[in-house]
Amino acid sequence: MIENNMKPFYLGLSLLLSTIVSIASVHAQQNAVTDDGRRVILYMDGTWEYALSYERPGRPTEVNGKNVSLRLNNELMIWIEDGKMVDFSVLHDDLRLYDKMDGRLKCIGDFEIEYDFHTERIKRIGPYAIDYDFHTDKINKIGDYPIKYDFHTDKISQIGNTYFEYSFFNEKLTEVKGHTPGVEINFY
Repeated sequence: MIENNMKPFYLGLSLLLSTIVSIASVHAQQNAVTDDGRRVILYMDGTWEYALSYERPGRPTEVNGKNVSLRLNNELMIWIEDGKMVDFSVLHDDLRLYDKMDGRLKCIGDFEIEYDFHTERIKRIGPYAIDYDFHTDKINKIGDYPIKYDFHTDKISQIGNTYFEYSFFNEKLTEVKGHTPGVEINFY
């Protein structure tokens, strides 16, 4: 049995704990999934952001050496399929940001998006200039990171200072050499 002089202490403690819990729940965020399968973070003030996703829909079960996602300096994700950029994300605290969407993107977060006037390809995302091969439209360079392709198989053979070798017999990835600081490379 609780002594009468301890009841105010326990009552005060329970009131304090319930206040802390209710304050935490007011400022909590909720995760949700949109109708098209994208993950978002919902905030109590009515704002929301896309949650970063490293997976792309329809991902093949076997790596083909032609599809890759690049994470550059924890601030930009670029997905390349068959040498062409199919998607990109500007990152902020591991969240995928969108901003000022009016037709073509002009700005995402602090990153301005610049397009080539004639081809309408993206030629710059923030500090990362994107160079394309004139004949094939494949990406040759993103920022300071060159991207090269094997002449015979058309598979990616180099990203930055990282080199990829494939088997002559079955064309599967056999060896990765080198390292490119600030770049995370994921084939899919």
